[in-house]
Amino acid sequence: MKKFIAILFTFAYLFAQYDIEGRWHLVGFEDAVMYQFVDTELFADAGLRYTIYSIDGSFSDLDGDGTGGTPNPYSILNDTITIDYHFGNVVSYEMNYRCDGQVVDFYDINYDLVAFTIFREFYEYSNCEEVIEDCYSFTDLDFGDCEMVLGVGLINDECSYISGCDWTIGGVDYSNFFYSSIEDCHDSCNVSQCEDGFVEINSLCFHEGDLSVIQLMLDSSYASGIDLDCADSPYCGSPNPFMDSGESWTTIQYDEMWYEVPGNMNGVVEPLELGVQEWENGRLTSLMCGAYIYCQLSGPIPVEVGQLTELKTFRVEGNYFSGFIPDTVCDLGTNYEDSLEFDLRYNRLCPPYPDCIYTDSFWEQYSDGCSEIGDINYDSAINVVDIVVLVSVILQDTAPDYQTLTISDLNSDGSLNVLDVITLVSHILDR
Repeated sequence: MKKFIAILFTFAYLFAQYDIEGRWHLVGFEDAVMYQFVDTELFADAGLRYTIYSIDGSFSDLDGDGTGGTPNPYSILNDTITIDYHFGNVVSYEMNYRCDGQVVDFYDINYDLVAFTIFREFYEYSNCEEVIEDCYSFTDLDFGDCEMVLGVGLINDECSYISGCDWTIGGVDYSNFFYSSIEDCHDSCNVSQCEDGFVEINSLCFHEGDLSVIQLMLDSSYASGIDLDCADSPYCGSPNPFMDSGESWTTIQYDEMWYEVPGNMNGVVEPLELGVQEWENGRLTSLMCGAYIYCQLSGPIPVEVGQLTELKTFRVEGNYFSGFIPDTVCDLGTNYEDSLEFDLRYNRLCPPYPDCIYTDSFWEQYSDGCSEIGDINYDSAINVVDIVVLVSVILQDTAPDYQTLTISDLNSDGSLNVLDVITLVSHILDR
């Protein structure tokens, strides 16, 4: 009888270890995000996934203030979990348990990647990672002709699935050197799965140039020094500091798969934390940072915006962008007549506007603070001081930035020289 009870207890323990119900930390955001899976009594193998946020690594229960948003319904069939993220976004993952069921990789079969990894509350995740020893190359090792998948390993400096008959060759057991996924191998062996010009972030490849343009928008906002009379509001600032918080609503769609991107709370808004973005094949195709998302960007739009050649949607209405719109905005692959794809309304952008922009009734700007062409020192007056500044700009060794070039190029020939000085003098005399 005692043996039977012991066996029954063992099976119950193993079943509990490989059950998703409970509280789990999100790898990469261990101190900011926790998921709690709660079974329902209405249906077997189904329940609700709650998201709990924290700013200091302390997580409340479901009745606390940290629980965010509507819980996500889920259902389980064998080892596959289907999660309803709402708004038509339903995603299925294969759950790969490891480290005695304390760690779960959510593997997306369609895209051949681990979407995210979680580990059980109170478990020391580093203990699981220590199971994998130093990165080991399996190049020239033959594990046999069997089709059994042994795991992922490094072959010729690339992470690959390895098949064979057994993990042992010549009496040496190599099982601890294998990884459970391509992503784990990449991370542990510092092998990037991305092509040149792309950077790997959370096992996804992003175009470095596209990320740099978003960074320039953020840099422009921080440098603007705009006063939004924020007081102590966590939502007020340029850019919006809330996007760096663990409770941020930021989301990214990558190759038609949605990812939650809570801020990493390092005090700075980073490119992937900004607004709502869509990426295809590593290129930015949509940046939604409009009025209802409250990105609160400011300063001039960077001239490098034209490098976003795959961008189809550029919505930045209701921000605080100022200065002149660079002509390079016309290099985007968007429909400039459709405000659902391209919208710069309700900023502080100044004329003249690029030719691709239609200045009809939809084009509205808070342009009261704009200076006219020739007011090179932005003092709302055109006089001899502007001539002095213009001569200084022409004589400097470095090329002027887009804002300076636009307001100083009085004859609109794309360059600054003595002809602009003559035009400015004539303009002042005529006034």
